[in-house]
Amino acid sequence: MTARRARHDRPLEGLPLVLKFGGSAFADLDGFHRVAEYAVRRLARERRPIVLVVSAMSGTTSRLQETLDTLVDDPPAQAAAMLLTSGETVSVALLAAALDTEGVRACPLPAAGTGLVADGPSDRACLVAASAGALTEALADCPVAVVPGGQAVDAAGRTVMLGRNSSDLSAVAVAGALGSGTCELFSDVPGVCTADPYLVPAARVLDRIGYEGLRRMSRHGAKVVHESAVDWAEREGVRLLCRPFPWSGSAGKGTEVGTGPGAAAVVVRQDSDVWCFSSPRERGTAAGRLRVEGLAVTEFDTASGACLTVPAGARGSAVHLRSARRLDGVCLVTALDGASGAEHRVVPRAQAADEARRCHAALYPGTSQETAAPLPKARSAHSDVLVGRPSGPVGER
Repeated sequence: MTARRARHDRPLEGLPLVLKFGGSAFADLDGFHRVAEYAVRRLARERRPIVLVVSAMSGTTSRLQETLDTLVDDPPAQAAAMLLTSGETVSVALLAAALDTEGVRACPLPAAGTGLVADGPSDRACLVAASAGALTEALADCPVAVVPGGQAVDAAGRTVMLGRNSSDLSAVAVAGALGSGTCELFSDVPGVCTADPYLVPAARVLDRIGYEGLRRMSRHGAKVVHESAVDWAEREGVRLLCRPFPWSGSAGKGTEVGTGPGAAAVVVRQDSDVWCFSSPRERGTAAGRLRVEGLAVTEFDTASGACLTVPAGARGSAVHLRSARRLDGVCLVTALDGASGAEHRVVPRAQAADEARRCHAALYPGTSQETAAPLPKARSAHSDVLVGRPSGPVGER
């Protein structure tokens, strides 16, 4: 172990690499070793310090949310943030331990060590500042820093959550603060696709896309890159590389995000409810209040009236939806053209995959319209580590 450790203690030069790994990389415990081995290879090849931004093991945050929802109807934001950020904290500790077995000194850091500061509700705070001081100090002592994605601190120094699926935002903000110029985002898909490949097997991987094109997809609910991460990347001039993990050059380069074109795409909002209002004015008022709460909202019109989507079961949303009726058992499918047009369809949830494939075939004539059942997303067998196993089957939300 001593000899291996010494090999990685040679002086490092250049700006830090910033690599983010989504929860799918940690679908099993071996995933921590795979990420550690990959980081060691990059460290040896590029001789630059590395910041690893990690998500919770796949399924963990949803499992924690289910447990919280079972306990109380409307939990305090600070308590919710404390619980829901624990999954990333576990990933930080496990990855730092895996790196140690590779002979690399890794510094596991809490939210306070990221240099990220946020304001607003503790469980969906808005990132307002990013500084490099704490990370620079950590990297002076060890070649790799491991930090929790989706976490920051508020003005009082308390850990807050930047919302669900916000590890991208953490990674981009860290890259901008460190002046890295590039941020690499690893997930379970081959890059930015023209539809969710789990629902539409014929979806294409985009070689390049501009910030605005990606932001538009994210704004309509695509689980590609967090919308706030796109905004931050453009403002700080950070180029994004969206890649699958495990990744090698032979697997394709993934998608480069920066200056570039838009793209036609299909988006399915499976995690959101559809609410219908009596008038566009009433909807607009509710949408504004929901956005102040930090909730992602999409407004659209259908034959049923003036509608919007809001994340299902989101804390604080009910009070703003009293005048609306929920359309049960449906979800929104949106077809985006390559410019600014968007066509919205509300369909039964059971038909969402078929509708997404039909829309994709219309946008990309000549591609096959697969009829296979949608692929299930991986959930870590260890996602119950913090709350124990449920007494009965628990579905993904």
